[in-house]
Amino acid sequence: MSIDNNWQPPDNNDELALLNEELMLMIAHHTLGETTAIEDSQASQGHKAKITGNTNKYKLLSSAAIIIASASLFTPDYAFADDQDLAAENARLKQELEKAKKENELLKNAIDSSGAETPVEAVDNSQKTAASEEVAATETQEEKTFETEKPKSLGEIVVQSRRKEEKLQDVPLPVSVVGNETIKRDNIVSVNEITQKVPNLLFTASNARQTSIAIRGLGKNASDEARDPSVGVQVDNVPIIWPGSVFTNFVDLDHIELLRGPQGTLQGKNANLGLLNIVTKTPTWTPQYYVEGFAGNRDSLQGKVSASGPVIDGLLAYRASFYIDKRDGFVENLDGPVTVGKLKETNRLGGRFQLLFTPTDTLSARIIVDRASASNTQIADYLITDPSTFTTGAARTTSHTSRLARDHFNVNGQTFRPISGDPRKVEFDDIRDSRGDQQGASGEINWDIPGHTLTSITAYRWGLFEPHNDGDRSPFAISEIAGGTVEARQWSQELRLTSQEPGFGFIDYQVGALGLRTSNEVTSQTAYGADAGAYYASNAVYNRLNSTAVGRQLMRDSLDGLLTTQLNNPTVTSLSAFGQADLHITDKATLTLGVRHTWEDRSNNANKYYTTPHLVLDPADPRYAGATAQDIADAISIRGNGISGGVLGNVFGAVDRQGFDEHSQNWLVNPSYKFSKDLMTYFSVAGGEKAGAALFDANGRPENADPEKVLDFELGVKSAWFDRKLFVNLNLYDTIVTDFQARLTVPDPTQTSGFRTKTGNVGEIEMRGVELDTTWNAYEGLNFFFNGSYNHAVYTDFANAPCPAEFGTSLPCDYTGKQIPNAPLFTANFGADYRKPLGYYGLDGVVFLNNSYRSRANMNADLSPNGWQEAYHLTDGGIGVATQDGKYNLSLIARNIFDTDYVTNVGSVTSTRGATGVQGEARYFGVNFRSNF
Repeated sequence: MSIDNNWQPPDNNDELALLNEELMLMIAHHTLGETTAIEDSQASQGHKAKITGNTNKYKLLSSAAIIIASASLFTPDYAFADDQDLAAENARLKQELEKAKKENELLKNAIDSSGAETPVEAVDNSQKTAASEEVAATETQEEKTFETEKPKSLGEIVVQSRRKEEKLQDVPLPVSVVGNETIKRDNIVSVNEITQKVPNLLFTASNARQTSIAIRGLGKNASDEARDPSVGVQVDNVPIIWPGSVFTNFVDLDHIELLRGPQGTLQGKNANLGLLNIVTKTPTWTPQYYVEGFAGNRDSLQGKVSASGPVIDGLLAYRASFYIDKRDGFVENLDGPVTVGKLKETNRLGGRFQLLFTPTDTLSARIIVDRASASNTQIADYLITDPSTFTTGAARTTSHTSRLARDHFNVNGQTFRPISGDPRKVEFDDIRDSRGDQQGASGEINWDIPGHTLTSITAYRWGLFEPHNDGDRSPFAISEIAGGTVEARQWSQELRLTSQEPGFGFIDYQVGALGLRTSNEVTSQTAYGADAGAYYASNAVYNRLNSTAVGRQLMRDSLDGLLTTQLNNPTVTSLSAFGQADLHITDKATLTLGVRHTWEDRSNNANKYYTTPHLVLDPADPRYAGATAQDIADAISIRGNGISGGVLGNVFGAVDRQGFDEHSQNWLVNPSYKFSKDLMTYFSVAGGEKAGAALFDANGRPENADPEKVLDFELGVKSAWFDRKLFVNLNLYDTIVTDFQARLTVPDPTQTSGFRTKTGNVGEIEMRGVELDTTWNAYEGLNFFFNGSYNHAVYTDFANAPCPAEFGTSLPCDYTGKQIPNAPLFTANFGADYRKPLGYYGLDGVVFLNNSYRSRANMNADLSPNGWQEAYHLTDGGIGVATQDGKYNLSLIARNIFDTDYVTNVGSVTSTRGATGVQGEARYFGVNFRSNF
């Protein structure tokens, strides 16, 4: 089957009339053919459409074509459609006729081979199937031949942002897409790599629990399972609530969509700031196999394989995929001057298995099971600086560096000085793997009923993170195990009813409901070693105890072997109903309306306790012979008495479960107008609400956060220029967030004068800016893309912000008017790819280059003066050869070509820690091979 993709509409009515006449003659000729029985398998949807026709059916088709042609000739100025629409309809009819001809010819050959006198009804079914399979195989081969892995222009991309297949240019929302061709070419497997392809998306992760995703600078909430993320993630229509589940590789991808603004009136879990929608490939009826391998520096080894095809033709299909991703770290861990290992390595593997079951023409079921594992030695954040003075000029008498300068930590008689300012060097002694596992299962059933499709999505997910971090980030036995083990469970059931176009003629709609249950068991532990007492003692206590042998023994026993444990179990039960409708006011004007109501029950409990082999520091103990009462009191002060003070603080034990239930609403008003297929404008105003959080203060008392609310305005234009070679999408936004959940400084009720920090609600944040998405097919084989953003995101009401520790005060800071953290004013991603036939062996030369730019931004939650990341570029590229049919590709690929040093997050200075940075990925490169067959 040959399709002219460059077909253009006729320039005048006479040409159009000739074309319609030709079409009618073709149809009339086609009706004289043999009676046929055709079975056509539609692999993309997994449905079987059986067409058993006779001459009357083709006559009906012929009549319909005559009516369409007559209407097009006699309707002034094509009132019912523009030239492009009519051209598209004619092209569609032409394709259908070509396909029908081919099927008839193949079937006729099958009939002739069985005997000229054999009636159609007696033809062996295998011959009919063979004819259908030959057609399907021919079509599939044509698709594979056309698949050259060239990144698609914006006008070619099909998305499922609104739970139906639409061209990206027809979606009246700010949506950015990373297509399958780009994903394969650039070897994109993680969310961090996605951020280099779309504007205003930021990602940071030291490990699974420290995973955070932000849109327009907002949305981070790492290490807090009691709060929902403000940026949602959805994988194959299943909402992912625990952010740690995103700390993985995503493979066998079809495409990735980033939707900005409040989401939830259409499907899944409500998300205040946007949604990252990850879509994987579905099983196919035609056998497909994919193999990819990558090997390079840092002992990089990556492999991906997938296979798909029928188990029972037309009834059951499968898809299976597996990946492995290993790469050495790039941060040197030193023991003195000697490198003893590399940290920040990659070690991941996983797989997915799918079944597609189509028992009838109107019913299909897709079942997915997956399993993934990721491990790395530990958090490898490096020490940026540990200032010796506050910004006022006053000395910091107790800091991480000053504690390690005590003679207890001398090395070879020399004062120990921690490495500072080098992102590629650390000195850690306790090196063990941190583990992150996850698995899940989902079942999606689609049932076509008269005028509608009923969808059911049932899912279960489980995640586990077990940290083994060197909490003191030093070569000493101070904090040997630190972190929170998380076991996350999630159950969800979604029902959705979707009208089949054209609905009631002027409206199509979706309504649905979601039931969701999450339970996160969090065990936060810290184990202290033999050097902990000397580290945590105050200067005065250290000087007294260090002066005698018994004092040093007491100082050691004060914390050696101490294990502190805090348990939390935040749970959520969520029930919601939602609906969204497109009202087609005219052929060009559409009004989209959406609403959602959510009820949630949120609760939490807490328990804090400790164990130690030295429960009582008793002066009667022979080990402490000669100790004074002051010595015993000093040792106890280091540990604390379990009520207040020392390392322990308040060990409050088990407290009753507490929580609340609440109602929230999301809504959307979204008018759009399509001037032509090359120009559409849209406007949307949406409201969103994220539930509050059930929390505890440091003394085990309830201290909850209020709901977070968003009011969002979007105004955009989607356009095509120069014969649809250049696509330009522009979006303006103004997002107002009230009661954003974050840390605050509030008066401490336990003190007559003083302040403390707590999780609460920021008065208001406003994000205003512009986002741009463009692609340009400059000429055959050469394509450019550019997307970028200007994001003015500021606190408009935040007078009780925590001051950075560098300020040397417990008083609140007023950050009203300041740019929020993790929000560069400018971001830009741009690049080019070029593909040119080499003239021999059916090969093309392929080259691509991408650059990602982030302007200067403060990456610390408290806007520390040490939290600034200067503007930087990340450049990726590749060069190689590929077969013209897209079956084979061999390339040399490099990431972060210029080995740029940058941080994705900066930790705050404390009395026991300096400012630390989460390093971005260093350069790596290698050879990549891909094969489709």
